[in-house]
Amino acid sequence: MKWNISDLPVFVAVVEKEGISAAARSLRMPKSSVSRFVQRLEDDLQVRLLERNSRQMRMTSEGEVFFKHCQLIMEQVEAADAHMNGLSHTPSGELTISLPMAFSRDVLAGHLHRFNKQYPEIQLNIQVTPTAVDLIGEHIDLAVQVGDLPDSELIAVPLFETPLIWVASPNTYAAGHTFPSLDALVEQVHVCERRYNKTALPVRYQGDKHKVEIQASIETTDPIMVRDTVIAGSGVGLLPSLYCRTAIERGELVQVAQNMELDLMAKASAVYTSRRMLSAKTRLFIEFLKDLTTEM
Repeated sequence: MKWNISDLPVFVAVVEKEGISAAARSLRMPKSSVSRFVQRLEDDLQVRLLERNSRQMRMTSEGEVFFKHCQLIMEQVEAADAHMNGLSHTPSGELTISLPMAFSRDVLAGHLHRFNKQYPEIQLNIQVTPTAVDLIGEHIDLAVQVGDLPDSELIAVPLFETPLIWVASPNTYAAGHTFPSLDALVEQVHVCERRYNKTALPVRYQGDKHKVEIQASIETTDPIMVRDTVIAGSGVGLLPSLYCRTAIERGELVQVAQNMELDLMAKASAVYTSRRMLSAKTRLFIEFLKDLTTEM
């Protein structure tokens, strides 16, 4: 390798700050030094990385390819530093986490103080979103995602699997109420989580496998909204058992149509990108989530 790896942070800063002057201010270096480092890198690589004049600067196609490699290298350096720091020091710094709303409210919120008390030097930045996020593009360290994960670049740590059950308000149906047919059951589902609405769902009924398709007029990304709407008296709801267990214990919901069992599980995983080594603070939060969901 002819080029100097110590020049990479300078090149990355020039690209991210969109100019030599801005990069120099960010790095607290003279402009002439920044220009010299970039020129040396181009000379060593024997390619032009940046097209620049007095008015503007842009990356060449070779520069774009090299910049992507630089990002990966810098991420690995930062992750290695964080990992080794975690081995010899108290974990600290900001940890950015993305959570689905239902998980954040029903599973995590009441227990966050425990993590904070144990690791007070870790600052949690928790973002609640109904959809999957781009961990790399949005600079997220860890996310809890529901369902299967199509992205092969993500490493998943399973947190829980919970059955999907049919529930209703006791003022609407008695516990254990059955329906004469699958169609009769589905007709009573007026509110449904988006992932299950207008989708062929596998059901076991009378010893056979069937498919049902819910056509709810109210669709949402939040299972807690489904739960609360059903508690208010809106027919039958399809919910992960985890999110209605307490409501059933309180008598706010009852399980119905138990002879029409969903052949499907709701599951969630803690995920992080395979491009980054696992930092000490991320590893600690994953262990916290695993312990928390095991208790439930």
